[in-house]
Amino acid sequence: MLRRQGEILLPGDELNVIEEFIPGEGTYDFNGVVYSSVVGKAFYDMINRKVNSIAFKRPGVTTIKKAKYVLGVVTGLREDSALVNIYSIEDKQTEPITAYLHISQISNKYLNNIGEAVKVGDIIRAKPLNSTIPIALTVKQRDLGVVYSRCSICGTKMVKQDEEHLRCPNCGNIEPRKIALLQVKKGGS
Repeated sequence: MLRRQGEILLPGDELNVIEEFIPGEGTYDFNGVVYSSVVGKAFYDMINRKVNSIAFKRPGVTTIKKAKYVLGVVTGLREDSALVNIYSIEDKQTEPITAYLHISQISNKYLNNIGEAVKVGDIIRAKPLNSTIPIALTVKQRDLGVVYSRCSICGTKMVKQDEEHLRCPNCGNIEPRKIALLQVKKGGS
């Protein structure tokens, strides 16, 4: 099924078979059929025989790739990735923007699953890698990672035990995390 040029698309909308057009930006191929991966408009490149789903711009999303960091809340976990809602681009509050953190973007060390680095409810400081939704994030740098977490047993705010673990001051529970090592300027500001 060939869509019209400029037709509005939702993720999962079928665009064409791979023999007609190859997948481009905002699309993917599954079993020889090209689908949209974003909310956007269909754009067929007749010269290169490529189909794109051009994502609609959202306020804040266009400037997000240039941002040094974002703050977000981990809202879901899979074995190899975490779903994150971004609420702040650098120091500017924003409407929630969907992002994800892949296990390969946490550290250069091997992790069995992403739960060894972040948990649901954690607030993380991350760097955006792209500007299309969902935003890909990284926390590989020393100043990126978990900045706030609660104990998964009793809900108390966790404190840093060492560079890779947080401890609950209430129940003594120790949990692994990829902790953001933030530097405080002299004078406490």
